[in-house]
Amino acid sequence: MAIPEEIKLIIEKQIELMIDQTKSYLPFIKLAFPRVKDLADACFTLIVGNVLPTFVTQYAMRMKSLTEQDFVEFGAITEKYRGKIQGMF
Repeated sequence: MAIPEEIKLIIEKQIELMIDQTKSYLPFIKLAFPRVKDLADACFTLIVGNVLPTFVTQYAMRMKSLTEQDFVEFGAITEKYRGKIQGMF
């Protein structure tokens, strides 16, 4: 089952918002975490971790159960933002 377009848009908008917020806090992030080797990966993981509950909740509100394929598609959606986050650092 493909992820409904409405849910996909909600997820992508939330990721974009979080990326924009990360850009705002970038000088602080670099200063606050000087020993972190890969800040881009840490920020990507944090963003995906924050978006995952939204993804699950959107399905729950529609009384649908998630499948393994839905999580694979979620990973594909989030993965395309990895380069954008990498480019900030």
